[in-house]
Amino acid sequence: MQYRFRNLVEVRPDDVQDGDAFAVKVVAVAGPNNTWFAARGFAHWDKQRVADEGDVLSELEAMPLFYVMRNSPRTYMCY
Repeated sequence: MQYRFRNLVEVRPDDVQDGDAFAVKVVAVAGPNNTWFAARGFAHWDKQRVADEGDVLSELEAMPLFYVMRNSPRTYMCY
């Protein structure tokens, strides 16, 4: 099936059709003092912008996504 990737902001819930797809970008960042956090942003943003301006994920959301960070000695922090 060919998917049609659409903008999360421009599509209303009632307008979603079969084959519609929505993408986000998620990054993990090792922070100061042995901490880390994860942020999500629009797929067209570069990774640096997602880290700087994206929405910070909760610990519950971030842990399953980043095996290396989860198993490191770093503590998750919602900055």
